Amino acid sequence: MGNYKNLENDFVQRTMELIAQYESIVYKFEYKNQYNYTLLINCLLGLVVLPKEKSLTYLPSNLLDEKLKKEMGLHHSIINSKYNTISKLIVALRHSISHFNIQVISDLDDEFAIDQIIFEKDYNQTKIHVATFRANELLPFLRYYASWLLSEINNKKQSKKH
Repeated sequence: MGNYKNLENDFVQRTMELIAQYESIVYKFEYKNQYNYTLLINCLLGLVVLPKEKSLTYLPSNLLDEKLKKEMGLHHSIINSKYNTISKLIVALRHSISHFNIQVISDLDDEFAIDQIIFEKDYNQTKIHVATFRANELLPFLRYYASWLLSEINNKKQSKKH
Protein backbone atom coordinates (compact mmCIF):
# COMPACT_ATOMS: atom_id res chain seq x y z
CA MET A 1 0.00 0.00 0.00
CA GLY A 2 2.62 2.55 1.03
CA ASN A 3 2.53 6.23 1.67
CA TYR A 4 2.29 8.94 -0.91
CA LYS A 5 5.63 10.57 -1.64
CA ASN A 6 4.06 13.11 -3.94
CA LEU A 7 0.28 13.06 -3.60
CA GLU A 8 -0.47 14.95 -6.80
CA ASN A 9 1.70 12.73 -8.98
CA ASP A 10 1.15 9.46 -7.09
CA PHE A 11 -2.64 9.79 -7.11
CA VAL A 12 -2.79 10.09 -10.90
CA GLN A 13 -0.29 7.23 -11.30
CA ARG A 14 -2.15 4.97 -8.86
CA THR A 15 -5.51 5.71 -10.45
CA MET A 16 -4.16 4.48 -13.78
CA GLU A 17 -2.63 1.44 -12.07
CA LEU A 18 -6.04 0.61 -10.58
CA ILE A 19 -7.45 0.47 -14.10
CA ALA A 20 -4.61 -1.81 -15.23
CA GLN A 21 -5.12 -4.08 -12.22
CA TYR A 22 -8.82 -4.35 -12.97
CA GLU A 23 -8.13 -5.10 -16.63
CA SER A 24 -5.89 -7.99 -15.58
CA ILE A 25 -8.69 -9.69 -13.59
CA VAL A 26 -11.91 -8.61 -15.32
CA TYR A 27 -12.01 -11.82 -17.38
CA LYS A 28 -12.65 -13.72 -14.13
CA PHE A 29 -16.10 -12.18 -13.84
CA GLU A 30 -19.26 -12.92 -15.77
CA TYR A 31 -20.11 -10.20 -18.27
CA LYS A 32 -22.98 -8.92 -16.13
CA ASN A 33 -20.55 -8.45 -13.22
CA GLN A 34 -17.91 -6.54 -15.14
CA TYR A 35 -17.96 -2.88 -14.14
CA ASN A 36 -15.44 -1.40 -16.57
CA TYR A 37 -17.29 1.86 -17.13
CA THR A 38 -18.26 2.28 -13.50
CA LEU A 39 -14.56 2.10 -12.72
CA LEU A 40 -13.68 4.55 -15.50
CA ILE A 41 -16.29 7.07 -14.35
CA ASN A 42 -14.97 6.74 -10.80
CA CYS A 43 -11.45 7.26 -12.11
CA LEU A 44 -12.57 10.44 -13.86
CA LEU A 45 -13.14 11.82 -10.37
CA GLY A 46 -9.53 11.06 -9.53
CA LEU A 47 -8.06 12.24 -12.82
CA VAL A 48 -10.19 15.25 -13.73
CA VAL A 49 -12.08 16.50 -10.66
CA LEU A 50 -9.70 16.03 -7.73
CA PRO A 51 -6.47 17.30 -9.28
CA LYS A 52 -8.25 20.22 -10.99
CA GLU A 53 -7.36 22.83 -8.39
CA LYS A 54 -3.65 22.13 -8.61
CA SER A 55 -3.41 20.90 -12.18
CA LEU A 56 -5.43 23.69 -13.77
CA THR A 57 -2.19 25.60 -14.22
CA TYR A 58 -0.78 22.60 -16.11
CA LEU A 59 -3.59 22.45 -18.66
CA PRO A 60 -2.30 23.41 -22.09
CA SER A 61 -4.17 25.56 -24.51
CA ASN A 62 -3.37 23.16 -27.36
CA LEU A 63 -6.01 23.26 -30.04
CA LEU A 64 -8.12 20.12 -29.95
CA ASP A 65 -7.92 19.45 -33.69
CA GLU A 66 -8.62 16.19 -35.52
CA LYS A 67 -4.97 15.11 -35.34
CA LEU A 68 -4.83 15.51 -31.54
CA LYS A 69 -8.21 13.81 -31.11
CA LYS A 70 -6.88 10.79 -33.02
CA GLU A 71 -3.71 10.77 -30.85
CA MET A 72 -6.03 10.65 -27.83
CA GLY A 73 -7.87 7.68 -29.30
CA LEU A 74 -10.98 9.69 -30.20
CA HIS A 75 -12.08 8.51 -33.65
CA HIS A 76 -15.87 8.47 -33.26
CA SER A 77 -16.42 10.47 -30.07
CA ILE A 78 -17.95 13.92 -30.39
CA ILE A 79 -16.67 16.99 -28.55
CA ASN A 80 -18.61 20.24 -28.59
CA SER A 81 -16.64 22.66 -30.76
CA LYS A 82 -16.97 25.26 -27.99
CA TYR A 83 -14.41 23.20 -26.05
CA ASN A 84 -11.72 23.49 -28.70
CA THR A 85 -8.67 23.24 -26.43
CA ILE A 86 -7.58 20.57 -23.97
CA SER A 87 -7.95 23.00 -21.08
CA LYS A 88 -11.50 24.01 -22.04
CA LEU A 89 -12.49 20.36 -22.48
CA ILE A 90 -11.03 19.25 -19.15
CA VAL A 91 -12.66 22.13 -17.26
CA ALA A 92 -16.04 21.37 -18.90
CA LEU A 93 -15.66 17.64 -18.17
CA ARG A 94 -14.81 18.53 -14.57
CA HIS A 95 -18.11 20.42 -14.23
CA SER A 96 -20.03 17.58 -15.81
CA ILE A 97 -18.44 14.91 -13.62
CA SER A 98 -18.58 16.83 -10.35
CA HIS A 99 -22.28 17.63 -10.85
CA PHE A 100 -22.95 14.09 -12.14
CA ASN A 101 -24.31 15.32 -15.45
CA ILE A 102 -23.44 12.04 -17.13
CA GLN A 103 -25.64 9.74 -19.16
CA VAL A 104 -24.88 6.28 -20.48
CA ILE A 105 -26.51 5.08 -23.68
CA SER A 106 -26.94 1.56 -24.98
CA ASP A 107 -27.22 1.26 -28.75
CA LEU A 108 -29.16 -1.97 -28.19
CA ASP A 109 -31.83 -1.09 -25.64
CA ASP A 110 -32.44 -4.65 -24.51
CA GLU A 111 -28.75 -5.40 -23.88
CA PHE A 112 -28.02 -2.46 -21.53
CA ALA A 113 -24.39 -2.50 -22.61
CA ILE A 114 -22.75 0.89 -22.37
CA ASP A 115 -21.94 2.15 -25.87
CA GLN A 116 -21.84 5.92 -25.31
CA ILE A 117 -21.09 8.14 -22.34
CA ILE A 118 -22.50 11.65 -22.58
CA PHE A 119 -21.15 14.55 -20.54
CA GLU A 120 -23.19 17.72 -20.14
CA LYS A 121 -22.99 20.80 -17.97
CA ASP A 122 -25.64 23.14 -16.65
CA TYR A 123 -25.61 26.76 -17.68
CA ASN A 124 -28.49 28.97 -16.58
CA GLN A 125 -30.69 25.90 -16.09
CA THR A 126 -29.91 24.68 -19.61
CA LYS A 127 -27.98 21.50 -20.36
CA ILE A 128 -24.99 22.12 -22.61
CA HIS A 129 -23.45 19.15 -24.43
CA VAL A 130 -19.75 18.82 -23.58
CA ALA A 131 -18.81 15.52 -25.18
CA THR A 132 -20.12 12.13 -26.20
CA PHE A 133 -17.47 9.46 -25.87
CA ARG A 134 -17.81 6.12 -27.54
CA ALA A 135 -17.39 3.71 -24.64
CA ASN A 136 -14.35 2.02 -26.18
CA GLU A 137 -12.62 5.40 -26.61
CA LEU A 138 -12.90 6.63 -23.02
CA LEU A 139 -10.02 4.53 -21.68
CA PRO A 140 -7.56 5.55 -24.44
CA PHE A 141 -8.53 9.18 -23.78
CA LEU A 142 -7.94 8.73 -20.03
CA ARG A 143 -4.59 7.09 -20.66
CA TYR A 144 -3.50 9.90 -22.95
CA TYR A 145 -4.67 12.59 -20.54
CA ALA A 146 -3.14 10.92 -17.46
CA SER A 147 0.18 10.41 -19.23
CA TRP A 148 0.20 14.00 -20.38
CA LEU A 149 -0.83 15.25 -16.90
CA LEU A 150 1.95 13.29 -15.18
CA SER A 151 4.45 14.65 -17.67
CA GLU A 152 3.28 18.24 -17.08
CA ILE A 153 3.34 17.83 -13.28
CA ASN A 154 6.88 16.49 -13.44
CA ASN A 155 8.01 19.21 -15.88
CA LYS A 156 6.63 21.97 -13.64
CA LYS A 157 8.28 20.49 -10.56
CA GLN A 158 11.61 20.19 -12.38
CA SER A 159 11.43 23.80 -13.55
CA LYS A 160 10.73 24.96 -9.97
CA LYS A 161 13.90 23.20 -8.80
CA HIS A 162 16.05 25.12 -11.27
